[in-house]
Amino acid sequence: MPTLSLLQLDTGFPRIAGDVGSPETWRGRLEPHVMAGLSVRKVIAATPRESDVAGIESVLAGARGDVITTSCGFLGIWQDRLAGAAPAPFIASSLVSLPELMDRYGPDELAILTFDAATLMAPAFGRMLNGFAGPVIGLPATSHLKQVIADDLPQLDRNRAEAEIIDLVAGLMAQRPVRMLVLECTNLPPYKAALKKRFDIEIFDVLTRIHLVNPDIVNPAFL
Repeated sequence: MPTLSLLQLDTGFPRIAGDVGSPETWRGRLEPHVMAGLSVRKVIAATPRESDVAGIESVLAGARGDVITTSCGFLGIWQDRLAGAAPAPFIASSLVSLPELMDRYGPDELAILTFDAATLMAPAFGRMLNGFAGPVIGLPATSHLKQVIADDLPQLDRNRAEAEIIDLVAGLMAQRPVRMLVLECTNLPPYKAALKKRFDIEIFDVLTRIHLVNPDIVNPAFL
């Protein structure tokens, strides 16, 4: 089985099955590389810090997997630079597939669910959105999953997180039904099955993108 190298933020919150940081998500071996000192709050900021990239590149140089990905889609702002330095196919975010998805779906058929909508829509991240003008929905500040990730809490109530995410998407679908939902956040795939069961909707996430690059890496249970 192939190896998946993961450039992981310096976090300790639970990584449940389906999350990129959980070994259960992968058919082969997970090779994590923690980027010391690089927290969620440092990466998810309206003005990304150029000074972080050298440290990321240093960690990237030690990755030996067949595919390399990250634990935070907001690192997609450095996709081209990091892909150019990577020793294997590199995927920073599910949003690298956004141009292709925009070609396949009309402007009223596609939405993005992200960790932080305000940050993703900041001018610095414009390249990642590639001119996308559809709904960009962020996790509410009071949501359980957002608090666990942002504050690096040691416990995660999966059922509570799932219920809140379903309610959030239900609000979107009531106002503007879409055919395809793109999960930007790499911590959202664990809830993909529940979303598919609840809504008549297609879902694209970082696991989908990795599967397109190498069909032997992702555990089929999470596709």
